[in-house]
Amino acid sequence: MKDYFDPLEYIFAAEDNGPGWTVGESGPGEREENRAAGDLQEAARQVRHYLRENHGAGLITAVIDPQTREQMKRRMLQYLTQSGLRVAGLSRQQLFLRLQEEILYYGPIQRALDDPAVTNIDINSYRDIYLERAGEEEYHPEMGFKDEAHLEVVLNKMLLADGKALTANEPHIDSLFEKYRICAVLGAGRGGIATEGTCASIRKFAEETITPGELVAGGAISQEMSDFFAQVLPWCNAIIAGATNSGKTTTMMAMPLYFAPETRIITIEDSPEMMLRRRNCYQEYRNIVALQTKDHENREKRFDIARLTKVSLRMRPVKVMIGEVRDAQACRQAHESMNTGHNTYFTIHASSAANAAVRIVQLAGDGYNDEIIAAQLADTVDLILFQQKMRKSRLITEVAELIGYEGARKPVCRTLFRFQQIGLTEDGRVVGEHRRLAGISETLAEKLSQALVEGEKIAHWRQAPAAPGAPAAPGEPGEVG
Repeated sequence: MKDYFDPLEYIFAAEDNGPGWTVGESGPGEREENRAAGDLQEAARQVRHYLRENHGAGLITAVIDPQTREQMKRRMLQYLTQSGLRVAGLSRQQLFLRLQEEILYYGPIQRALDDPAVTNIDINSYRDIYLERAGEEEYHPEMGFKDEAHLEVVLNKMLLADGKALTANEPHIDSLFEKYRICAVLGAGRGGIATEGTCASIRKFAEETITPGELVAGGAISQEMSDFFAQVLPWCNAIIAGATNSGKTTTMMAMPLYFAPETRIITIEDSPEMMLRRRNCYQEYRNIVALQTKDHENREKRFDIARLTKVSLRMRPVKVMIGEVRDAQACRQAHESMNTGHNTYFTIHASSAANAAVRIVQLAGDGYNDEIIAAQLADTVDLILFQQKMRKSRLITEVAELIGYEGARKPVCRTLFRFQQIGLTEDGRVVGEHRRLAGISETLAEKLSQALVEGEKIAHWRQAPAAPGAPAAPGEPGEVG
């Protein structure tokens, strides 16, 4: 396979490959469907050839420029009208829409990209397409591609905006395109690293931020937890932990709504997913600056999470929000941000609240002074929110206060809230309740007092919930892990 990226070759390769919507070998009952698909392929070939010969530059630009795309739609409609091109079983409007999908958009997955209920598109092979819709996995073979070459054409269209393409020299690409985050992997048969063929995972960014009220309504948190966050989160350092696709970023995006609108917030991300200033619910929040990483072959010119965090500290932040901490440098810099008195919030992959406390020591430590690092982290990290995807539901299943460490490897966490599952609804959603198990520590209470939080509110959260028939005792340790 060639090592260079020729946009014309990739975009127009589909003309010779004859892309369509037929998946796999046809049986006797599929002959009519395949005949219609073949007619559609031939129509796409004719229209693409016309546009390439007469409007080639515009056809290339249309991949990344919406205005040019609209011009190409008009050219396409003119051609269909003048040529009288028809496909049996499709109205003129249906044919026009299908041809748009294939030539100007992204083929068989365009309908999934347009569906606001779809959050993830996983292309496991050119035939096997899975969607995550409303938290549930769905298999959609009808969205399969004609062959692997057809799949590569569509993926390279999406990567073109970033100046990239799948090649044997670059068989894995992470990229941003419009409202999507794309991880594409080239198949081994094409010189890549995916054993069973080219594959991809496409994450769609949410159009709107889920507000704290919506988190409560959806069962992700309880009203009592939301009240707690409103009074405590603005004055402490917090980590949101969980597995991939557990909803960590969604929770992170809702968190600033607990802050006063004039709060100065610096956001730091690999992928600009939060984009708070563009969200309707943040229209009154104008004191927000967003930073994103920049890769470069020269290490001195590279801006990763760690370097951006260092940059943010020179921008007079009040709150620093880091999209994801995944390596040692980023964790150390986040720790430095906390140490210098800036409220800092970040997400991290972990299997529990206690595991998150272990991971930050592993990342921030150096193997020699880990006990010192652990002691410092115990002083700076206040809360760990652990989030899980359970069936169709995404829930914060534990809120823990990091009390300290025994050595460097055994965190002592006080569980303040825990979710207890009771059952499932008929449509597969988890039913349960969030229970408050303990009061906050004296240390956290003192931090809130220094932030001038009302003494009555501090006393309320300091007080541990009483067991039935027993008086409450302040500062009960609750569950320790």
